[in-house]
Amino acid sequence: MNAAYTVAAETLTALLPELALIGVALAMMTAGAFVRLPRRVWAATSAVALGIGIVALVAVKDTTPDVYSAVAVNDAMSGYGRLFLLLMGLVIVALSHNMVDDARAAEFFGSLLLIHAGAMLVAAANELVLLFVGLELVSIPTYLLLYLPRKTATTQEAATKYFFLSIFSSALLLFGMAYLYGLTGVSNLKALSYLVHSANLPHVPQPQLGVIAVVFMVAGLGFRVAAVPFHFYAPDVYQGSPTVVAALLAWVPKAVGFLAMIRALSAVLGGTNPVADKAVVLCWILAVVTMTLGNTVALGQSNLKRLLAYSSIAHAGYLMIGMAVAFRNDPTQGTAYLGTQGVLFYLSTYALMTLGAFGVVIAASTPDRPVETIDDLAGLSRTRPFLAVCMALCLFSLAGVPPLAGFWGKLQVFGSALYVGAGDDTLRFQSLAIIGVLNAAIGGYYYLRIVVKMFFWPPTGVPSTARAAWPTTLAVGACATLSLFFGLRPDALNAASREAAVAAVALPDPSPAPSPTPTKVAATRLVQH
Repeated sequence: MNAAYTVAAETLTALLPELALIGVALAMMTAGAFVRLPRRVWAATSAVALGIGIVALVAVKDTTPDVYSAVAVNDAMSGYGRLFLLLMGLVIVALSHNMVDDARAAEFFGSLLLIHAGAMLVAAANELVLLFVGLELVSIPTYLLLYLPRKTATTQEAATKYFFLSIFSSALLLFGMAYLYGLTGVSNLKALSYLVHSANLPHVPQPQLGVIAVVFMVAGLGFRVAAVPFHFYAPDVYQGSPTVVAALLAWVPKAVGFLAMIRALSAVLGGTNPVADKAVVLCWILAVVTMTLGNTVALGQSNLKRLLAYSSIAHAGYLMIGMAVAFRNDPTQGTAYLGTQGVLFYLSTYALMTLGAFGVVIAASTPDRPVETIDDLAGLSRTRPFLAVCMALCLFSLAGVPPLAGFWGKLQVFGSALYVGAGDDTLRFQSLAIIGVLNAAIGGYYYLRIVVKMFFWPPTGVPSTARAAWPTTLAVGACATLSLFFGLRPDALNAASREAAVAAVALPDPSPAPSPTPTKVAATRLVQH
């Protein structure tokens, strides 16, 4: 009993940042029903809550619950993912501080906090159940965000599409999780990883269940990352949503989806076993089709939000290259972290450049002159030079132009594919890297087209003299500046992502701990069997 109490206390301590966000969100949404305050008050409250979350995350960094017993881990990957989610949460709050009316502001910003709390739970999850809870804590408040800012026909259509497809994807994911649990009878992710690699997967009862688990879980998470063929909702939902919600959809679900794939799939089933072989082929196909379709269809888009939606699909394809590498890497080898490191590094840079691009669209828009198409940005360098420079930096980073952060993200992902290929895998991973480079070149065209419009075309119509509010300007400037900074000095982000990747694929200590928890008993029996 004392051991169980200790584990529970340590787990709750490690989850203090999430508990703080959830507590503030519930208080805000409850108070919003009784008091009417300006939206800036609710925005400031949510920003303070995110700041408290950062302080709490730093305070509990040395808390390490037993990985065999705790439902959450507080390793380097947990710290890396949660910190970046909190920081990007501040950016999203700054971009959305005046995007909703006072009557619905409490629910809107409360939903933002719940979404980020759910995403952080996914980053820290060590149990299939907690992983699913975190994913649903992201999905359910997202429905509110899609509907709250404005009640128009397009917004209702976007919310309805996202709602039904999200439910369908959750069903697929839960079905796959059931098979992953059936593989060993253990739901603890670190224990699953240890059993698969120490007991040798072919000798685990019913190893074919792992293939079914991979297929259905990748399908369920493919909706969240907007990978083909689960991408079709993205352009319509992005276009029909308020711009700030489209920005959130472009970043948070993608981060959550790939963090979940790392935690529950590649770190558990990766290696040279038959399940990993099939997972590599699946990720190879998804990567090629996703990045090719995203880039080619984006070439013909004139609506900015639809273009950025297809851009988001293309970047999901680049990230799937990293997942293919992550499935091939064996945790017992010294370079097992390469694919995972590429994904984590790329996710961080992608957050900066995509939120910065959406932020410029928000900052350049006014009620009487919204920015909706590429032509609406024509001549932006003459009317709003700061925004034009920020947009150019973010777009060049998305295109992978050196010396910006996006270049290093693509280099890490493509380079990991070239490094890991050996034997029969050589041609497969080399071709994947080459296809990725060709797609990056295609993507550079439609990003460059926007830059040309901003700097070499005259302004269309009557230029707006309005200026964006300082929180929006600060958020846009921070994203653009950090995209340049991490491009010039990538070492710190590279080291942090490597440490997080090593922790994600690390096998737990096989020596038994003092308390015989049910997970440890099941693991011991299976290994002995």
